[in-house]
Amino acid sequence: MYRSDEERLTDIIMGDAILQLLKKSGPLSPRALLDKLRGMASIERDPPRQQALSRAMSEVMNHIETPQSSGVAIKNTDNVTHIFRNRDGSGNGTKH
Repeated sequence: MYRSDEERLTDIIMGDAILQLLKKSGPLSPRALLDKLRGMASIERDPPRQQALSRAMSEVMNHIETPQSSGVAIKNTDNVTHIFRNRDGSGNGTKH
């Protein structure tokens, strides 16, 4: 459930940006999404949509700036991404 119409519009705009990236078959990453949102914001004239674009960009920037757990993502030939994370690095309790 949405707390406000503004949040709903923000989600709609972010979804639209993601769909546009998917249609172009380009990379789908936080940075690509941010670039797409910036492009959309540069041509948007409707004030509520401009504010929603600003909120969407802030959400993506917060995600980019938040340190993610260290790990490596590898995409295989079937376009499946495998993510390998460094859990705690101690090796204790690992049974191989």
